Amino acid sequence: MNNIIDLLVTIVVVTILVTIVLAVVTYVAYKLRLSREPSALDRSEDGLRYFVEYPPPGVTYDAEASAEEHATEA
Repeated sequence: MNNIIDLLVTIVVVTILVTIVLAVVTYVAYKLRLSREPSALDRSEDGLRYFVEYPPPGVTYDAEASAEEHATEA
């Protein structure tokens, strides 16, 4: 019975220590990411890094005019 209790205590203590270590590593990675210089993709002129508007072939599309139309519809 005493061995089982020692095993459970060991598991709980190791779990707590691993959680604390992971929290510290995550915080350091977060701070390193914040201090990183923005790349050229981050400084694009239209602000779209991942999403690029792609009109179907044969259709002309004005993004600013479309945004104004949607804003006035509301």
